[in-house]
Amino acid sequence: MFKNIGRIGIDMYLLFQHHTTLEILRNVSTDTDIFTITGTGWHFVKYLGPAVVVVGPDCRSERNQHQVMAGPTYQGLFPKVALLPPSVQHCIWMISVPVIYPRLEAAEQIAHTVATGKKAVTGTYNLLGKVTSSVAGVVGAKGVVGSGFDSVKKAVGKSGLMGGILSPFGDIDVLDELRDQWTHESKVSSASSPAKDLERTYLIRTLQGIAHQKSLRMTFLSGAVDCCGAGLVHDPAKPSDHKTMYQIISASVVNTPPASYVLKLLHNHKPLYVPANGHRSTNAPSDTKEDMMEIFQAEPDGRPREMKKLMGRRNYVAVVAYDPEVVQGTYGRTDMGRGAGKLSLAVDFIVQGDAGGGFGGVNKYGPVIIPSLEFGR
Repeated sequence: MFKNIGRIGIDMYLLFQHHTTLEILRNVSTDTDIFTITGTGWHFVKYLGPAVVVVGPDCRSERNQHQVMAGPTYQGLFPKVALLPPSVQHCIWMISVPVIYPRLEAAEQIAHTVATGKKAVTGTYNLLGKVTSSVAGVVGAKGVVGSGFDSVKKAVGKSGLMGGILSPFGDIDVLDELRDQWTHESKVSSASSPAKDLERTYLIRTLQGIAHQKSLRMTFLSGAVDCCGAGLVHDPAKPSDHKTMYQIISASVVNTPPASYVLKLLHNHKPLYVPANGHRSTNAPSDTKEDMMEIFQAEPDGRPREMKKLMGRRNYVAVVAYDPEVVQGTYGRTDMGRGAGKLSLAVDFIVQGDAGGGFGGVNKYGPVIIPSLEFGR
């Protein structure tokens, strides 16, 4: 059944987002637009003018508990980026789950603790309820006692104390999101599984190498975590070189944002570093540091905000490519000359506020400026 759901999902994705079908794609001899590498999954490379390219790898078709994409897929994608024409200055990778994102180990520990507590509470009340009901049956009050224990379980369960934590199916809501992360324990290397989170490091380090060779600024555009924010990996000693890559995160407009306790746990100050290629993640200092930007200084209604890195509200991002030399000091002018042709990207977050339980006005946060990469940096 699930294979058929996946097959239909792929058909609908190709039809409504790419205006094509599997039959058409299999009869096309070129792979300049949408293409497959391994026969599983469809990827695309699209030009937004001569200077900006969007790469859309299929991060779902080959995904399992231990990988996001298969090795041959990376080996087919990287050469396409390395061979982009010299006019391309920005390469935006549309990757569903953020590559750069705060760690959720503490949230996962809490989730597992809650899951264990839920089972313990339910099991204890089930056992106690059976014992008490059997005794109550002697005196004719079995139905009353049984309904009483059911009420207690409901109070502790999905509609009660755990209502903000459990999904409609009674599972821990945040665990599904946790399992999707690049750095979840199922993909993180350990002594018993030495080659799992190497995939993320391989992606970052390989793109840094291509960026250096081609003077190409790499940016990740992601969602899937139901909040918005911006981060980056960078070399603190050389903040503008090829190792700097930005992460833009925009939330789905229909999903419920993460619980406040999850957002609070994500606002930690634990220093994170990307290891050398082929090495396990230990967060030992390296030449590439991970950071989230503090761009949400206030709520949409103007109230000061404590959690400044991520915001759990409906939002979208607007990205504009511009030449800083042309734009600077020329607001309102119509006789602007030509600049050096080096483009930056300006990213604004458009966030919707609340108004009496409904939808309020929108507020703009940003811009996050993504500069071009100077030749040889």
